[in-house]
Amino acid sequence: MIKNVISVIDGEAGSCGKAKVVGEIATLESINLGASVTNCMPNAGHTFVDEKGNATIFRNIPVSAVNPNTELFIGPGSAIDMEVFKQEYEQVKKYLGDRKIYIHELVPLIEERHKQYEREHIKSGSTFKGCGAVTQEKVIRDKKLEFFKTFKNAVVCSNEEWLERLYSHLDNSDEYVMLEGSQGCDLDLNHSGNYPYVTSRNISTSQLLADSGISAERLLQTIMVIRPFPIRISNITKTGEFIYTGDYGQGEELTWTQINLASMYGSYPVKGDVECLPYKINLNRVKKLISQCPEIYLKQLFGNDFRNIKLNELTILQILELERLVYKAKGFSDYESRFLELEMFDEDCSPNTIFDQSEQTTVTRMERRVFDLDIAKLKSNCRINTPSGLYLNFFQHLGLDYKGETGNFDDFYFNRYLREYFDWLESETGVEISALGTGAKNGERILKKVLVKK
Repeated sequence: MIKNVISVIDGEAGSCGKAKVVGEIATLESINLGASVTNCMPNAGHTFVDEKGNATIFRNIPVSAVNPNTELFIGPGSAIDMEVFKQEYEQVKKYLGDRKIYIHELVPLIEERHKQYEREHIKSGSTFKGCGAVTQEKVIRDKKLEFFKTFKNAVVCSNEEWLERLYSHLDNSDEYVMLEGSQGCDLDLNHSGNYPYVTSRNISTSQLLADSGISAERLLQTIMVIRPFPIRISNITKTGEFIYTGDYGQGEELTWTQINLASMYGSYPVKGDVECLPYKINLNRVKKLISQCPEIYLKQLFGNDFRNIKLNELTILQILELERLVYKAKGFSDYESRFLELEMFDEDCSPNTIFDQSEQTTVTRMERRVFDLDIAKLKSNCRINTPSGLYLNFFQHLGLDYKGETGNFDDFYFNRYLREYFDWLESETGVEISALGTGAKNGERILKKVLVKK
């Protein structure tokens, strides 16, 4: 039995940077990536950033399209919104060339009624892209359900044709086949422990194999992509409605201000950390910030009671978050704080400079919530998926000095804090770290061991 299938999955709650890892594997000159399969839906975006910093967002089409020689497959676990797909196709065309995309005949089409159904019925956090509703119709064999029709070089194949073409790669011992995962294990419908704050499907390597019609005996390895501080989507919709989207197990919810400061000064974000820094509060300045802050950010920070803020009851952490959000609304990713008294981080920067590393979701563009890691959840996901390696993305959140660095692990100096973190992560999960992702661009990583088995 030929074992040549590589699975890339997200070991947390999504947005760990799977597209970066898939892109790095797909562009490795040392392997022959014959085919890549996705079973994705438009509720998640996967961003590949090339070496020049150009970003391309994939949803249904495999990110492995960045390899011009890889044959591309969309499996029956997918669902397609035609308007979204047409836009994606045009954006990805620079990588596609004249290649065909082989789409299974049972990929359903998402229509407006599916999105509306979700807006009316889902109250536990959602992107409301219609993915759960269309899956429900497929399961009950609703006669109203439509399936994908051929669009340009994205062609529909019968089940037999699709499998026959895919297995021509699986049966070739000189080729690898990639399974590109979507979303994250901690959004799994059944085994995340987060129900109902989950997605509409199961998230695991075994599910990827099943959706693609591939035997588990074909699996060579699973690469699990994680980040030091997991994220979840915002509690606020784009229209300003509050919808609780769940926590991250026992992991404490953090703020981006904590992540920013800890990564700059070589510490770990913990409760009360910001209060230990030297600061001065000017209430008139705080009042001015509130007047400048967009309402949706005020809701994000202060909740339903955002109109009744009492200045003298604000914590320094809330004030620093308010300051960050005002600068962010103005388009600044680095700024000079008016409240902290910090040392100079870089000789090219003024004292009190803060570098904001906050993120928005690819699909909704709302700011992500960020949490401390619940190691028990990660251990559970490792048990279910038995990864061969952990790709620790967003390593710059643990040490901003490493942002954009490339090279081999043994060539870098890591302080005691980071070495203890690596040892803790590997010993708790029983899985070795394979790489440290240091930035969004393709190749921005510190390699600890080879990514792909031979």
